[in-house]
Parts: sequence; C-alpha cells; structure tokens
Amino acid sequence: MRTTRAKKRMSLSPQTLRVQNRLAEWTKSGRKHWDLYRWLLDPHILYDATRLVIANGGAAGLDGKTCAEIKGREWEYANELSRQLRDKSYHPRPVRRVYIPKRDGKKRPLGIPDRDDRVIQRALSLLLEAIYEQIFLSCSYGFRPGKKSYQCTHEAANLIYSHRHVLEADIEGFFDNVSHKKLSGMLKEQIVDPRVLRLIEEILKTGFREWNKPWQPTEKGTPQGGPLSPLLANVYLHYALDVKFEGVSRQLRGSQLIRFADDFIIVSKLRNELLTMKRCLYVWMREAKLTLKESKTKMVDMRNCMRSHESKFDFLGFKFHLRSFSDNRRRFWIARQPSERARKALRENLKAKLYPNLPRHEAKELAQSAWRGWVNYFRYGNSIAILHKEAQSVKRILFSYLNRKYRRQKRPVTWKRLRSWGNEMTQLIKPLPAIPDPFRQQQVELL
Repeated sequence: MRTTRAKKRMSLSPQTLRVQNRLAEWTKSGRKHWDLYRWLLDPHILYDATRLVIANGGAAGLDGKTCAEIKGREWEYANELSRQLRDKSYHPRPVRRVYIPKRDGKKRPLGIPDRDDRVIQRALSLLLEAIYEQIFLSCSYGFRPGKKSYQCTHEAANLIYSHRHVLEADIEGFFDNVSHKKLSGMLKEQIVDPRVLRLIEEILKTGFREWNKPWQPTEKGTPQGGPLSPLLANVYLHYALDVKFEGVSRQLRGSQLIRFADDFIIVSKLRNELLTMKRCLYVWMREAKLTLKESKTKMVDMRNCMRSHESKFDFLGFKFHLRSFSDNRRRFWIARQPSERARKALRENLKAKLYPNLPRHEAKELAQSAWRGWVNYFRYGNSIAILHKEAQSVKRILFSYLNRKYRRQKRPVTWKRLRSWGNEMTQLIKPLPAIPDPFRQQQVELL
C-alpha cells in the first residue's frame, strides 16, 4: 500500500520529474548548479508545488490567505508567481509565529509563512531535494523521501545489538541556532547561482511577528513550519556532522552514526572509540555554532554483562532496552517500545482536548484520530503489550469524558445509556496488527 507521501510524489507532472532527473544526473557528474533559478521560473514546477501545498493544508500566514482559495485555479496562480519571480517583484514576507507545547513542558516556536512564500519554498525544495539526495549519506533518515522513522529505529536496534556501546545525543534548540553565514557557505558547495542563494537568504532573514507584537528580525535559525526548513536543516547537519563523522570513522572502523533530523545516536564496539567520538562531537558542534543538550547526551552500556536499570535510553519516542532470550536468560536482545514520555503525552493530550462542552461526535472523531496516529507510529517493534494497555487507557479517558459531560447535571443520563454511548465511541480504539520485526530474527541468528 502506497503512503501519502508516495502518492504526492507520484502526482508530479512529467516536466517536473524530467527536471529533477536532469539535476540529479548533473550532481552525480560533479557539476555545480549555476542556472537553477531558471528552473524555478518553470510554471510546471510552481504548479506542482501549489498542488502539494494545497494537499498539505495548514493555517494561513500574516496575510490571512488560505490554500483553499486557489483550489481549482492552480495553473493561473503558478503563472502569476512565475511572472513575479521573473520581473523580481516577489519578496518573502515575515512569518506568523505561534507556539506549540513540547513534552518537557516548554514551548516550541513555529513559523507559518504566507501562502505565496509557502509555494515558493515548496518549489525550491523540489529542486534542491533532487540535488542533495545524491550526496546525503545513508546514516541520515529525517525528512527524506523513502526514509521513514521506523526504518531508523529498525536500523538503530540492529546496530546497537552488534556494537553495544551507545552515545545518545541531542542538539539544544537546533532549528533556532542555525548560522545563516555557515549555511550559505554549505549551499555554495553545490549551488553557485547567486539568484537562488539570494532568495534563500531573504527567506531566512524575513523575520517574524507574534500576536500584538512588532516585527522582529531573525539573525539565525531556520523557521520551523516552512516547507524549505527541513531540507536546509539536513544540509546543515550533513556538512556539520555526517561528513566529519564519516572521515573519522574510516580511521577508527568501529563506530556508526544514526541520525533523524537533530536527534542522533553513535554506536561503537569499543568504549574508548566512543569517548573519542564524544570529544570530537563537542568540537564539531562548536565549529557549527551549536550546543549539545547535556541532559540528553550520555553514554549507555548495552552489553550483556553490564545489564542494569541504566541500560536503556529513548530515541524517536521509543525506549530501547535489553530483554533476555527465552532459551538463555544471560543473553539479551534489543527491544523497543513506546517510551514513558510518549505514553504520558498521549493520555495528557486527550484529557486536555476532551473537555465537557465538546459534542460527542467530535470527541469520538478526535479520540479515534489521535489513537490511529499514535498506534500507527508505535506498532513497529515490540509494542503489542503496551498498545493493549494504552488502548484501555484511552477508553477510560473517553468514559471519563462522558461521565463529566452527562452525569454531572441536574438530570443525569442513565448508566445504561452512558455505557452504550461509551461502547460505540470506543469500538475502534484497539491495537492494529503488529508489524513483524525483521531485526529481531537477525539478532537471534547472530547467537
């Protein structure tokens, strides 16, 4: 079954696919791209970018214009944007900044571009993606076509089993601290078209506005929320981390890197090599003007003989820990299941959204949507027991919502009717069939 992203990629016009293939071939041959701007003017590229932006939806920017307003006239809209780019009348506008809660209680800033800016950024990402997919390394998984988070956790579990020493790391406020000057220098490794570089620089420096606050400039960082931000983040970490790690690992020959956006782990067979990598990591981050988050940067010993309560860590929402083989209690394989933070976030998110004034049919759709997304993500690995437990937790939250809504009033609904409504709302709250774990079998075969 094709994923949504695959469907969107397959819906690109033949003209766009032809341009992407040409850019990919030029990149493989070692040619730098000095005439990229002329492809950005192509109405077919902008037309496909418009369709992708409309399909993705999203809130409006500062101008208040929504994507639904241009549905049905995408070709005319693409030609208008092409004209603005050609006569240099287009200039990116500030983004609307909002804040979304994080799991640790803090808030993450999110920049919502205007509709025109979103389409231009999407068109740029269509072109840059074809170029940089030819040079990105296999250790990078985040925000890349054909690379999924479950593939990253699969590979991480397999490498941890064969190496056993793990360095878990996370970058402090990565998207807010990207150096524009360094990013521009990295882009020039492949792109030498001054018009494209100038446009990207304008996008990065447009600034932002918050509710009832004046415009504020952006001296560093890539605003999360725009279509171009994930690709620029991958370019930055490719040169700041992936390439440097590959050069050092060739000499040590015992370490591996797995990275998903700004979350990454390093595994090694020798503790001394991992210590060397940790020292190098601090140097590389300082050169890139970034900082490691100390609370999430630690070394974990996953060897059989060192199993303890400390032999575990969280990565991409999963908890990686040791679990013994049924036929040999002294040997352990790498199991992964939803972390405590991920489970707690699901429950708290539902409790916060299911307030008593919410209509019953909306509460049912909200709960089913939240559960479907959560279980689709965590059904990979060794999570079936946890999924059953959390399904019961979601059902209890729904019954609690019904109790607060219909029992705490002058004429409460009977328990019989309340249970009937609850059973109707929770009939789809159940774990999906677990996905077989190919790496579990590989770990067994290594014994």
